[in-house]
Amino acid sequence: MDDWRLRVCLDRTIELDGARLRLRDWPGRGGPLVHVPDPLAPEDSLVGAVAETLAPRYRVLSVEPRGASAYQVDAADLLATLDQFGFARPVLVAERLGCVAAVLVAAWHPSRVAGLVLVQPRYAPPLSDSLLARALKDCPPDWAALRGAVECPVLVLPRAAGFLEDLETFLAQLGPGVT
Repeated sequence: MDDWRLRVCLDRTIELDGARLRLRDWPGRGGPLVHVPDPLAPEDSLVGAVAETLAPRYRVLSVEPRGASAYQVDAADLLATLDQFGFARPVLVAERLGCVAAVLVAAWHPSRVAGLVLVQPRYAPPLSDSLLARALKDCPPDWAALRGAVECPVLVLPRAAGFLEDLETFLAQLGPGVT
């Protein structure tokens, strides 16, 4: 049943070991799908389109990263959020530089991720002098090794017309085991 009245977004703050992160939560029956936005552009994200299309069939959450932090911190925050909510095997839906943290979590904790969706993945350091850019320059991840450690199904998408249909097809292939 797809009832527009069930499309409610809860906007709140969660606390993780001294960090306060903004979380948007669209309740749903399936999922969850955990959105990982680009840490340098969290307001310019696709989560609204994903939630509009998939909630309330799926629970959709979006965790806004700290901002001025290294990619390893963003990955640790993402994992702590999964722990705090008790998500055993969610699907991670990451965009642009948010794909860095999502791939790290999927590679370092393969039993914790049911599926990985990478929308316009970007792994190169941005031109800014942000802490994230410096971390990617000074300590670049071994992407080949990380992708090799990812055990869950992976879907890489451009953000183009039809990407939501591709996402729905991918979720249907994963089946009901997403928790």
